[in-house]
Amino acid sequence: MNMETFKKPQVLAVIGLLIAVAIGGAVFAFSRSSAPAEEITNEKPAKRKITEPVNQIDVSERPYVEIVPLADGRNLDLVVHAVKKDASSVEYELEYQAGTLLQGAFGLIELQSFPSTTRLLLGSCSAGGACTYHEDVQGGTLVLRFEGPETYALKQEWRYFDNYGNTQSEFASKDAKFQVESTALGKQRFVIIYNSPGYPEGLEGTVVSDPYTISSSSTLSGTAELTMRATEEGDLTIMGYDGTDWQSFETTTDGKTATATVDLMKLYVVTKGLR
Repeated sequence: MNMETFKKPQVLAVIGLLIAVAIGGAVFAFSRSSAPAEEITNEKPAKRKITEPVNQIDVSERPYVEIVPLADGRNLDLVVHAVKKDASSVEYELEYQAGTLLQGAFGLIELQSFPSTTRLLLGSCSAGGACTYHEDVQGGTLVLRFEGPETYALKQEWRYFDNYGNTQSEFASKDAKFQVESTALGKQRFVIIYNSPGYPEGLEGTVVSDPYTISSSSTLSGTAELTMRATEEGDLTIMGYDGTDWQSFETTTDGKTATATVDLMKLYVVTKGLR
């Protein structure tokens, strides 16, 4: 047998095998490169739902807290001004209506000094830094859980007002027990009325109403007609707190309703037994 005729088929077979292997490798590589990339997600840690009973301690023992709107209309400052029961930290759950959707923010504030402030975005941001902002924010609720020798939870309501394009001069708390009318307040772009859980020290008389704060996106000034609902009848006085001192206002009463012309201040309560 001619050796050349014997080798030729073998050579052709080997070449064919090599071509097949090369084609197979190319197909595999193409299928790997054309497959969709695995999506990378950054999941937030699971939210811890505050389940403790709320508002179990007396108003006189509760902390003074404020929610302040920022001028950008995108952020809020949650400020814990003071506590009357020792606490090392506070968990918060802020919920609010934005248009037809219920939105929220949650987190933890370490109470190493006072006031302790954290900034909350009225929106959400992706891991890449792109942010979307919630529109038509109306307010909602704030739940606070204070951790210390005695753990306690508090829940209050807040309302958010955007005065852009409005001539609004009348504002009210969500429970309507706090109503204020002021053209000066109507000139503020953003206003929050918050049923604060507590009030600062140094107040005389017996408190017979919930505390309410007024905060705005710029410095408060001017006067207002204020009506507050007390928990009982009697000799009632509306008291205001300007951030440093308490001031009393001449008050008229009708049953449990107290009314006064007041300077615009950070916080108000109704007291009994001052006069």
